[in-house]
Amino acid sequence: MGPYAVVLRYRWDGPLPSPEEIHAGFLGMVGRLDRALARLLHRGDLGRRPFTLTPLGYPGRGDGLVLRLSVLDPPMFAQFWQRWQRRGPPPLRLHRRFLPLVDVVEQGPWAGRKSWEELGAGAVGRTVRLIFCTPTSFRQGDLDLPLPVPRLVFGGLWEKWNAFAPSPCPLSLPLLERSVALSSTRVRAKVFQDGRRAIMGFVGWGEFRLVGRHGPEVVRAFQALADFAFFAGVGRKTTHGMGLVRREPWLIQSPSAS
Repeated sequence: MGPYAVVLRYRWDGPLPSPEEIHAGFLGMVGRLDRALARLLHRGDLGRRPFTLTPLGYPGRGDGLVLRLSVLDPPMFAQFWQRWQRRGPPPLRLHRRFLPLVDVVEQGPWAGRKSWEELGAGAVGRTVRLIFCTPTSFRQGDLDLPLPVPRLVFGGLWEKWNAFAPSPCPLSLPLLERSVALSSTRVRAKVFQDGRRAIMGFVGWGEFRLVGRHGPEVVRAFQALADFAFFAGVGRKTTHGMGLVRREPWLIQSPSAS
């Protein structure tokens, strides 16, 4: 069982909630079905977070509040979904109001599921293009770095993979640092307001290339990390809406391509 993403649509016509409020409301909703899971997700020493949460729709656009939830550790959320099926979906509480769930989308542009084995399968190219759809930034000491630095993009994906996948990534951080280059990019600065502070990030795209002589296993692992970005997100604050990433599909080469 591999990572998956679902889109949750809620009826909502109130003021725009902040990412911090949405995050708190989501954890409260989780707690109504699985208190142990909610307590775990609240822990400051949890390390890599096993989910991402991104607002996709906002009041005033005619689609209520639309949230994208991706899960990187399916067994951790298994009891939550089992109780969801038995009891029905709990409402999402925001601004002292309880929002009813309108729909759950399991397949679509921002939803889907892949086994760990399917990630990167069949993609043999050495170039990937990642689209950074929401502001993305990396914490460097006391500063935010809003740039698509290859070692930070793929190093973070590597760490998340090793935290949640059943088998470790066959790449190493030193190999990633010396072998993944940014070959082309077009990004612009964009501020992310999380409800407490403004965080400088970037949106746009970056094209990353695996350089040097590497065997098929390394190439497949590079492609798998690029696929994994769709579920894992990139950079900081991915549980509040930052770092939503997808790859450009036309750069995936088939096994018959050279």
